[in-house]
Amino acid sequence: MAISDLWEKMLGIGSGWFVLVVLACAVCGLRARRPETARSKPSSSGEGESTENTSSQNTSPFDWWSVGPRITLASLKVFVTALLLVELLGLAAPEEDVLTLPEIIRRVRAHPYGKNPELGFLSGFTVADAQLLPHLTYLFMPNLNDSTADSYAAVFSVLRASLLASWCTFLALPSSWASSWACFLWGAAVYVVMASLIIMYIPCYDSHATCFFLVAACMVPSLETSQRSQAWLGKFLLVSLLAPFYLSAGVSKLRYGGWASMLSGSWLKPILAATVDRSIFPGLNTWLSQSTWAPAMMSFGVLSAEFWLPVLVLYTASSSTNFSRWLRTCWILLVALFHVVCWALVGPNFVRQIALLMLSSYSVWHPTDSTDKDVIEGSRTRAWLCRVGYAVVLLMLWLCNQFWSDIDHIRGATAQESYHDMLWPVGELSMYVVPSASSNYVRSLFLEIVIASLICLRIHFDVSQPTLDKGAT
Repeated sequence: MAISDLWEKMLGIGSGWFVLVVLACAVCGLRARRPETARSKPSSSGEGESTENTSSQNTSPFDWWSVGPRITLASLKVFVTALLLVELLGLAAPEEDVLTLPEIIRRVRAHPYGKNPELGFLSGFTVADAQLLPHLTYLFMPNLNDSTADSYAAVFSVLRASLLASWCTFLALPSSWASSWACFLWGAAVYVVMASLIIMYIPCYDSHATCFFLVAACMVPSLETSQRSQAWLGKFLLVSLLAPFYLSAGVSKLRYGGWASMLSGSWLKPILAATVDRSIFPGLNTWLSQSTWAPAMMSFGVLSAEFWLPVLVLYTASSSTNFSRWLRTCWILLVALFHVVCWALVGPNFVRQIALLMLSSYSVWHPTDSTDKDVIEGSRTRAWLCRVGYAVVLLMLWLCNQFWSDIDHIRGATAQESYHDMLWPVGELSMYVVPSASSNYVRSLFLEIVIASLICLRIHFDVSQPTLDKGAT
């Protein structure tokens, strides 16, 4: 219903008509963009990078994070365009639509917490899960009630209009990234706030990665001119966001479902049978739920997409060989196929994730030239510390969230047959599996320790290797 209100009433013309404005701005901006050769010039936005060959300015951790997949300003604009189309057209349905926050506030007129059966937003979540969920709506709407709901909705309607205006300006501007960065920054800030509040009302996982990526993009105002910044954003998307996101989902399935269930595919049969009415191909659901070998094959594909391949992608994160490039590409395409099949047979819609996956696929095949890389000047070391720190902290956050779940289950802080999902800022990603008396949390904790140790040791080994200067032999 909120999406219907968005289509019919947003800005007085409906969100569908605004799609034409977004497309026009994107076309104008992409056609008027500066030549690609400009990206190798020193940044004029205050980034403070140069192309001099000064070995004393090379810092190994920075080099590790700034070599590899590259996201250009043009590809970022294409992603923002796709994201706006998804939100304006409601293509993420039945999942949450970030731009519908004002409509949801007008309809609910209350905070989405507690045991009020009329709200029903936390159906399917146990009491333990509800206690972990941060009450963000109290921070942004402290006195939300029936008498103030319209006022808060009006405020977020204005913020939504400013988001659309600022991002359309960002898309249309033909000038350098420095002149349009403020527009992108404001739009990203509003989007992240609205997406975070939407998660409180409609518990979902599909907007987390988008929000983290937008925050990262705000940290590189020199994206148009600096190859190092482009590579950092590309590597952040792959190593700190997509790979640990799907690895978390795979670990959660193994935690609650168990290895036997995952290898046999028995965990899929009740899901396929229960979603026959929702499926685009109900006959296929029925056949799959009754088959003996098809669920096992599908489960192997899920394990590959959410466990085996993410581990390999993280372990080979510093590699620039053709093998690693094809490995990342095959994994990205497999995950995209996984989302399409889930949408067709089960229902969840992760279209925002598909947009991020396609952006990462583009970056994988447009890597940074490590022999012609910007050198970080001393005045910009702090900015790069913030970027690398953000990437490392986010990677650790995904892993530590899984540790936390197992440790709380083992020590009894969370019941054996209960999820441990705070949902924000990162979720447990325990979709399609149900905790049971047979869930082995000690085994999953040991598995997580092994994976985290392997990844950390590999990164430490790569970072500790000497870096050759430009032109060295």
